[in-house]
Amino acid sequence: ISLKKGLDMFLLLLVPALVYICYVDIITCHYELTNVAYSKPVTLSSLFDNDSRYIGSKVVNGLFSDLIATTAERSPWLRIDLGARFEINEIEVFARTDCCVNQLHDVDFKVGGSIHHMHRCGHYTGPTTAKGQRIAVFCPRNTIGRYVQIQITKGPSNYLTPAEVLVWGVKVN
Repeated sequence: ISLKKGLDMFLLLLVPALVYICYVDIITCHYELTNVAYSKPVTLSSLFDNDSRYIGSKVVNGLFSDLIATTAERSPWLRIDLGARFEINEIEVFARTDCCVNQLHDVDFKVGGSIHHMHRCGHYTGPTTAKGQRIAVFCPRNTIGRYVQIQITKGPSNYLTPAEVLVWGVKVN
């Protein structure tokens, strides 16, 4: 009988201790991802017809009904300046919702500390097949940078025309 009481007492102490340890581990390891690209400056490789309806800021304004557009060129790109260093978890690109769904294809997703030192986070071969289609790229662990660049890498003449880009991350020191 005393062995059973001892075992019961041990379990009575062990279970709350494990719950506490797990709780502390979850709290210390948890961070909340946010869209760190929202309203940040965007540079485009070119601007379609020099038309202000397609300027870079449209791709980070939270609206999926407008879009950016480059001129037709070999490797069009857009670059978002996050303004600080972030650990990037995921990058999402949404195709335009009005037409031309096949324009997003062979896209490289890059992250870097400077515009001259970018590392590929992922690639999407595509093409997209539906209006507003979501493309999601999950970056390798510890992908840290200030700049995010999205670039079409194949084809002699392409338009880059996404409706929205979301960059999910957390600020680092």
